[in-house]
Amino acid sequence: MYEKVFELINDEISMMSISTPSTLELVKIEIKGIKVKLVYLDKKSMKVQVRLYEVDLFGQEPKLKLKKDYMKPYTDKYFR
Repeated sequence: MYEKVFELINDEISMMSISTPSTLELVKIEIKGIKVKLVYLDKKSMKVQVRLYEVDLFGQEPKLKLKKDYMKPYTDKYFR
C-alpha cells in the first residue's frame, strides 16, 4: 500500500516540475496518514506555494485528490 502511495506522490511531483516554471523548488513533503502536503518555494517572488492532497484508497485504483492549493508569503517555518 505504501509503495503505491509513494508512487502517486512521485508522479504528482514529476507532473508539477514539468508543468510549472523553473522558479518553483520543492522544499518539503509531509505525509500524515492519508494526507499529503507538498511545499514549493517560488524563488522569483519569494512566496511559498502549498498543495494539500488526500489519498483516495477506496476507489477502483488509489489516486491523489487535490484538496487545497494556496500561496503564502515566505517565512522561515517551512525550512526547519
